[in-house]
Amino acid sequence: MIHPVLKFLAEQLNAHIDQVKKNGDGVVSPVAILQSIVRLDDDALKNTNNILISLVNFSEEATMKNHPTYSILNNDMVTYKNPPINLNLFILVTACMTNYENALIYLSHAITFFQGKYSFSLKNSVTQVEGLPDDFRIILDLYTLSFEQLNYLWSTLGGKQHPFVCYKVRLLQLERESATETRGIIKQVRIEEPGNS
Repeated sequence: MIHPVLKFLAEQLNAHIDQVKKNGDGVVSPVAILQSIVRLDDDALKNTNNILISLVNFSEEATMKNHPTYSILNNDMVTYKNPPINLNLFILVTACMTNYENALIYLSHAITFFQGKYSFSLKNSVTQVEGLPDDFRIILDLYTLSFEQLNYLWSTLGGKQHPFVCYKVRLLQLERESATETRGIIKQVRIEEPGNS
């Protein structure tokens, strides 16, 4: 589910950039791609003319943890299963371009796009990405890092800092369709004293 969501975001951003980009700036479509900046060495970065979307962290949404562990089917059967995991993804949208001005322009396009449309669902988006559930919905929040956190992040990524913005993508629900047990509903409790049968 993580891959389709990030692929979906890249697709949506590319659709916007194709509408606003100017020809002749040396940037070709698709501009936004899924790529970890860690995987690019210095030679590859010199030839990269893209906005990279990278997953850098995720966390469980603790406020959504109290889901019931059962569901009632047909009024006479109960299915027990583990509750789904609700995740927040932290993504970097990094402008890695040979021309610094283009990097700032395209990063601005990304920021204005996600400012104008920060809630995504299948009802408000046209997509070719497969594997998204019918009730799919994510919300993007701009996530600001302190200078200390920036230092740690880019040191961990092992590279020089590029123009970027960080977003918190919430809520991504992961669930495996596997019931741990299915049995009948207890509809009546009868207590009998010993010896009275």
